[in-house]
Amino acid sequence: MKRALYSTVLGLGTVAAAPFIAARLSRPAKRQATLARLGLGSLARPPRLQPGGIWLHALSVGESASSLPLVQGLKERFPAKPIAFSCGTGQGLATAREVLGGQADALFIRPLELPWAMRPVLSALKPGLAILVEGDLWPGWQWALAAQGARRMLVNGRISPRTLRGYQRLGPLARELWRGFERVLVQTPTDRERLLRVGVEPKRVQVAGNLKFDSAPSRLVQTERTALADELGLAGRTVLVAGSTHAGEEEPCLEALAALRGKHPDLALLLAPREVERGGAVARLAEARGLRVARVSQGAAPGAEVVVLDVLGRLAPAYALGAAGFVGGSLTPIGGHNLLEPAAQGVPVIFGPHTHNFLEMARDLEAAGGGQRVANGQELAQTWGRLLDDAAQAGRMGSAALEFVAAHRGAVGRAVAAAADLLEGGRG
Repeated sequence: MKRALYSTVLGLGTVAAAPFIAARLSRPAKRQATLARLGLGSLARPPRLQPGGIWLHALSVGESASSLPLVQGLKERFPAKPIAFSCGTGQGLATAREVLGGQADALFIRPLELPWAMRPVLSALKPGLAILVEGDLWPGWQWALAAQGARRMLVNGRISPRTLRGYQRLGPLARELWRGFERVLVQTPTDRERLLRVGVEPKRVQVAGNLKFDSAPSRLVQTERTALADELGLAGRTVLVAGSTHAGEEEPCLEALAALRGKHPDLALLLAPREVERGGAVARLAEARGLRVARVSQGAAPGAEVVVLDVLGRLAPAYALGAAGFVGGSLTPIGGHNLLEPAAQGVPVIFGPHTHNFLEMARDLEAAGGGQRVANGQELAQTWGRLLDDAAQAGRMGSAALEFVAAHRGAVGRAVAAAADLLEGGRG
């Protein structure tokens, strides 16, 4: 009865969302991914694989990037098993294609839980183990996998205060969402405590750390930094890097640049919007302030004061060019993005007040001396200025950030061990 009711509600919700779906279909950049979410088109149709393999699902860009070492670890542990990898967004799929290369036997967009959309996927994959990376929980997915006898595990789980409130409002429905997982690997003790408050059985929940520590790229060597600076038109410049920015965050970064250039005339800002489609709009913001602008998607332009990094998959190494960095989604109430990318390059990490997506990571990075929280754009400019004026302090912060990343690796090994336990017969 509950499944029939759920299917009815989902169908009605899809009809109600028709104007939104139509709007997305009208945008060429979103069309293929939107069709795939409806179960239409090649992006939603994985090839038929040998039964009993592993299916990983990651919602979007960040989850896809952090999954690379996990896929590698699973490949090494289970070389004979096929691995399918799905995402929920077009950008996530593009990231997965870039970072995973040929390591996954199938790459596709997971459709919504519409009956005609999910059945072909499950028929093609017939997984022995399904692994969800961080989130994107849906009850129909759980029920369908249970009907096939597939084991289920969630890795890299994090429960923000907002997510916890949502689960608490759902009550028994939230417990139903989590009941199908035989292992739930969360990032921090706080995440575990919050899941227990939702009603998840304690024996199923394990603190295993954050995959993003293991996926943080190696620090670029000097020759690599030089080549990257040449490629981006930033050779010989002092650079500030603002990454994963949202609307309302580019303006304070540009204002900080303008304020600091008087004392640091060779200063340039490498500005990477979270959504690369916003590259043109971000460039126009800089041009309106009289700044010389180049967009990476259109080629390097030496001498630019602002370089807009509007291509996918380039931000993590680009932080290596920074005298200091800023991670977006934190001056606006988004909740913050991956602080480890600049930290892994030995760059001082600056972030705003809104970091509930990375609550403990932000707190611990700041306590370790590798990061600093600012309240607003004015404080961002002041902090960047102090680091530009005091290279020794910037060096100490960068070293502390690098050591922080190295000290927290190991989540992939724990996730692979849990997967092996499930595939080889262990029960939650």
